[in-house]
Amino acid sequence: MTLTYQLDQNDFLQHQLFLASKIDRIKKKRLKSWLIASGTFFLLGFLFFDSNNPLLAYYFLAFGIVSLIFYPLYQRNQYKSHYAKFISDTYKNRFGQTANIHFAENVIETNDITGESKINLSELENVTETGEYFYPSLRTGGHLIIPKSKISNIPQLRQELRQLCGRLKINYIEDLNWKWK
Repeated sequence: MTLTYQLDQNDFLQHQLFLASKIDRIKKKRLKSWLIASGTFFLLGFLFFDSNNPLLAYYFLAFGIVSLIFYPLYQRNQYKSHYAKFISDTYKNRFGQTANIHFAENVIETNDITGESKINLSELENVTETGEYFYPSLRTGGHLIIPKSKISNIPQLRQELRQLCGRLKINYIEDLNWKWK
């Protein structure tokens, strides 16, 4: 099976956000910064209660509650903005360029503006399907990005990827409800 499509900035962004949502280090970092920000406001509020300054105490406790509720939304947008800037700087010459992926018997052949490559099927670690993408994952840490919106026969590709996973005894992961949060 051969696929031909073009990746745009959003495809790279969604891939980066998907990776960030699956890496434990990033998940812990996000949780830690959320707890530190909220905890600091609560701590200041309690310190002002001890110093008999209830106005500032209520002020910081209110901000603690607000940050506890809204900081994850702010942080989500900050990460998305950061990755969007990174992608626009790093991959700007790859937007709109045609990419070809051919699934052969023992290799995956890719061809795009950066060149041609052959990936041994034994190097596939798993295949993840989200609502909008297929992400074949390599043991070396790389991924292929296959956007569903830019290919014509999704059921055939899904079936081929499932058969490939079965033959290689690797996981086919369905995460159809994945969203950046």
